[in-house]
Amino acid sequence: MNARGLLANLALLLAALVAAFLLAEAGVRLLTPYSPSLLVADPVVGKRFLPGFAARIHVPECGCEVDVRFDREGLRGPDRPYAKPPGAKRVALVGDSMVAAIATAEDKTLAARLERLLSASRPAAWEVMNAGVSSSSTGSELALYRAVLERYAPDLLVVVFWVGNDLADNSYELTRAPRLYFDLDSSGRLVQLPFAFEPNPVGAWLDRWSRFYVWQKAAFRQLRGGVHAATRGLEPVELVFADPEPPPVARAWAITGALLRAYRDEAAARGTALVLVAAPSAAQVYDDLWGELEARAGSDAQTVVREHPEARLAAIARQEGIPFLALLPAFRAAAPARDSTRSGEQLYYEGRYHWNDAGNALAAQAVHTIVLTALQSGP
Repeated sequence: MNARGLLANLALLLAALVAAFLLAEAGVRLLTPYSPSLLVADPVVGKRFLPGFAARIHVPECGCEVDVRFDREGLRGPDRPYAKPPGAKRVALVGDSMVAAIATAEDKTLAARLERLLSASRPAAWEVMNAGVSSSSTGSELALYRAVLERYAPDLLVVVFWVGNDLADNSYELTRAPRLYFDLDSSGRLVQLPFAFEPNPVGAWLDRWSRFYVWQKAAFRQLRGGVHAATRGLEPVELVFADPEPPPVARAWAITGALLRAYRDEAAARGTALVLVAAPSAAQVYDDLWGELEARAGSDAQTVVREHPEARLAAIARQEGIPFLALLPAFRAAAPARDSTRSGEQLYYEGRYHWNDAGNALAAQAVHTIVLTALQSGP
């Protein structure tokens, strides 16, 4: 085959691939409600939401459409001036997808509910910023505070540690994702690891504009999850319950403690109060889900303890002098049936994922009290 014939065949192949992609794109757009990816990789903070994005999107978790907006920094909610209005009290909620609450209407999120509760109990110009970012970690959130939130001079930082995956997300040994990772050097000092996930312009463009690209990524994630479930072992994120702790898990807890210590020191240096809140996983709340987890732990010959994460975090908080609130007792009390399959008892979407409206409301009630106490006592 001569060069001209080879080029012609390559052109036909490229045209066929483009046509197949366009057909798949059209099919996904017509037959599925998939929305564009809302996250972008960022070497400064790991990940952030699309700055300035505002649209009504379909969220599969709740099976509904939600109006979502992000400010100029990629934080959920309206743009705010960096300088606080005179007399205002500003609270920044930092966390992962549990705080961001993309499946929940903005006015029903923990942040919005907390702002209303604070305004009702202590008349003032309250601002509660939703600084939750999906797939973030305590380390990524510390970087977000340094790079973004510090400019807003919050009076209080509320660090929400989701038991569901935050410990594993703090460790490069346990998870790998486009987020910032930290480690401890030989002297026990906290060091930030190089950002190993350089943004890919092509991938970023496809995330923003191709529904097929977003759909196939979600499909492969579900496939991997199904394959793992078939093995009946514990997932890395579930090792947060391990007691005794395998060495990688013990190191993840050590990193988490160092990150919270850095939070304490840097917040105090700026005159900002700090509170640590432990958000329970659904398996801790519902007996049926905990039974499933225990069974998988048994197949790994691993002992798990349901309240081990709260005990670990409480010990870190005591050592570092950080006010601490565990939401688990309140959530357990609000789910007397202890059965995630009973829709009337659910505090999580589908009984096991992120907080639904009821879960956000319950969390806001509990966090409200510790916020007032922390602001009265100061940093």
